[in-house]
Amino acid sequence: MMTKGKFGLSLAAIAVIAFGFAALRQPQSVLLVVGFALLAERDEWLNRQAMQALLLTITYYLAELVTGWIFGGLARFFGWVELYSAAGAMGKVGSFVGDVLYLALIVFSVLAALRVLRGKDAGLPFIAKIAGGDFEAAIKPKTGATSSAQTVPPAQAAPVGVQYAPEQPPAPIQTAPVTVQAAPAPAARLCPACSAPLQGDSRFCTECGAKTE
Repeated sequence: MMTKGKFGLSLAAIAVIAFGFAALRQPQSVLLVVGFALLAERDEWLNRQAMQALLLTITYYLAELVTGWIFGGLARFFGWVELYSAAGAMGKVGSFVGDVLYLALIVFSVLAALRVLRGKDAGLPFIAKIAGGDFEAAIKPKTGATSSAQTVPPAQAAPVGVQYAPEQPPAPIQTAPVTVQAAPAPAARLCPACSAPLQGDSRFCTECGAKTE
């Protein structure tokens, strides 16, 4: 990565220097490089690499401090109870663990420097997540809700079209029922003498024998 910063220095070279000081166990120098990256250069990529170098240094010294307390405390305890052989063994184990931690510091620093020289992220396990996540969230300026909120234009009412009622089928024409009046039945003929009904066109009454016409 040949990108240069504000002062004409290669950003990759600054990151390599930070990891070099970390491998040499120079925490003050690492802190100076990180301060220069954060306050002077202010490049996001360089800030992430410098923070990884600083976090790697802090992790190493914390691990060395914890192992020193553990194995140093056990060595002193065995010395108090006059188990000098066990105290000596704890001292040797503590020294071995310290050497392993320092070797791990060198290996991680060299691998990170090689990746940085290729223009990539150092990619240290766990440390890269902290440097690329929590740290970025902390240094980003916080904008107020009023400045970041976007004014949402009021919703425009859609044009209302003319709605037509569906055509209704024509109502059936109701016709008044036609009453057909039957022709009046002819009046029954009665006998003028006895008022008995006459049959058909008979000229004589069948009851009294009187002549109807």
